[in-house]
Amino acid sequence: MKLKYWTFIIALYAGSLCSCSDFLSEDPKGNITTNYSETEEGCERLVLSLYNTHRDFLERLYLFGSMGADEQLVAVNGNDWRYFGEYFDTQMINNGWNRDFWKQLYNSLNVANLATEIIETAEIKDESRRAELRAEAHALRAFYFWIITETYGDGAHFTTESTTGVKTIGYQPGVATFYKQMLEDLNIAATGLKLPQNSQWGRMNEGIRKFILMKVLMSLAGYPDDVISAAGYTKERCYTDALALTKSLRSDYNYRLLDDYTQIFDVDNQVNDEIIWSVQYSTDKTYNGGGENGLHRYGVGWYNKSAVDNKAITTLWSHSLYYGREYRWTMPSLFMIQNFNEYDKRLYGSLQEYWCWIPTDWNQKPVYSDTVLIRHFRSVTDEEVAAGRRRGETHPLGHELFVEGLNHMYNLQTGEPTMNGRSCYHTNLKLLDSSREFAKDEKGHKDFIWFRLGEVYLSQAELYMYMGQKEEAAKVITELRKRALTEGHEEALKVTPDMITLDFILDEYMRELSMEGFRWYTLKRTGKLLERALKYNPDVKDKMKAYHVTRPIPQNEVDVVTNKDEFHQLPEYDK
Repeated sequence: MKLKYWTFIIALYAGSLCSCSDFLSEDPKGNITTNYSETEEGCERLVLSLYNTHRDFLERLYLFGSMGADEQLVAVNGNDWRYFGEYFDTQMINNGWNRDFWKQLYNSLNVANLATEIIETAEIKDESRRAELRAEAHALRAFYFWIITETYGDGAHFTTESTTGVKTIGYQPGVATFYKQMLEDLNIAATGLKLPQNSQWGRMNEGIRKFILMKVLMSLAGYPDDVISAAGYTKERCYTDALALTKSLRSDYNYRLLDDYTQIFDVDNQVNDEIIWSVQYSTDKTYNGGGENGLHRYGVGWYNKSAVDNKAITTLWSHSLYYGREYRWTMPSLFMIQNFNEYDKRLYGSLQEYWCWIPTDWNQKPVYSDTVLIRHFRSVTDEEVAAGRRRGETHPLGHELFVEGLNHMYNLQTGEPTMNGRSCYHTNLKLLDSSREFAKDEKGHKDFIWFRLGEVYLSQAELYMYMGQKEEAAKVITELRKRALTEGHEEALKVTPDMITLDFILDEYMRELSMEGFRWYTLKRTGKLLERALKYNPDVKDKMKAYHVTRPIPQNEVDVVTNKDEFHQLPEYDK
């Protein structure tokens, strides 16, 4: 089970740390005295408080990392963040979601900076304990730097010092400075972290550090040679070092691929051998510090309305404890669905195809013997639709069967959702959370998986491809696909060396990691974001430009700095 004591400490401590308005006016100590922070217990609580900040920026990280790429589209709703899925410059710059994301990321960074400072001089009797806390703080800071850099690029503000009071000076040294610091932090962290099997679940350990370093090196390798060199690396070294990390993560620890893909995301199996790092929540709200997980809502469309004719499906409720609270914010792209082979089990573990009758209460379990809605992963004919509706004439309870297909949800030529399809689509199963208290409850308790072993396999295959070892890449993907094979159709998912290209690898990333929140960042670092978004995302055509591989700085941050000749908006957005 998950350990709860230290998450309770986070909730108590972090309330004083997370009230800043922006990175230029922060007080990372809040109401906690300096004397207390400089004790061993104070340092412990300061470091642990960082994990609570992850709940603050998780929602925005998920949306920033999912939208505007090739995998998910904006559904019928979406409020202000939809502008990032469709690349409207003015609205992105003057946007509450962007302001909050920047603020939340820099809050985490500011607390991490404070922790790295205080740990060095605090009254800690055991030097090995100091080394552990130091390593934890530096590894977490590297993670925050990575998100900030990959989101805002050369526009990001750089600092390794904690801020108290008001500061109005911004510093934009460019991405090489950030990467050099990330690598330094992760090198420091290598000397003190526990092994995964010896650490508290969800807390920084050596396996997580190696995963972060793997992502950092693979992202750095995507930049021009002068940036890589300024960070102290070469492209070849990025590849060889990252490959060594993938081998270590696969063999040196107790991580393993689960045999059943769906079990990775099961709300009753949140501590499992495939997860490397997850954001922690609890059904006991005392331990959540007021930050419950609301992501379960976003990928749920109307399942009590028909995509064919918008007819109400009276055998289903608008919300359900088991089928989700519909929000209609994000939906799969047509390309994402068609990217799966019909014999790939991962498709059925990622998107919902069947819904069953819920009798009298939206908090009840469905009657799984009575299917009332099928949204096929293929097109269906008018006769299939009519035959399903006629079932009501002979069904004991008069239940129609609603049969729908991709042709009802999408324009199959353009990939654009139909009017009904923007609301009625396949639910994202990976985020569903039946641990909620009631059907309309927006406060979820399910952990969110940031890193898992499946991505290590994909990264290893990608690195082998870059190094010209396509046979090895094919072997890795073949091994990853074993659990995805439908018995009797193994040949349909066979991988051979001649199939290995960057696009094939990116398609496989989608099949394995679909809707898990980092797609935008993966396409960016591989240089494929613009190409694939324009090709597969109908919502961004005629809007997305080359500079959109970096998000704009929030305008309020640009407005308050006093050194406007040095700190400014990214030039393409500064119009």
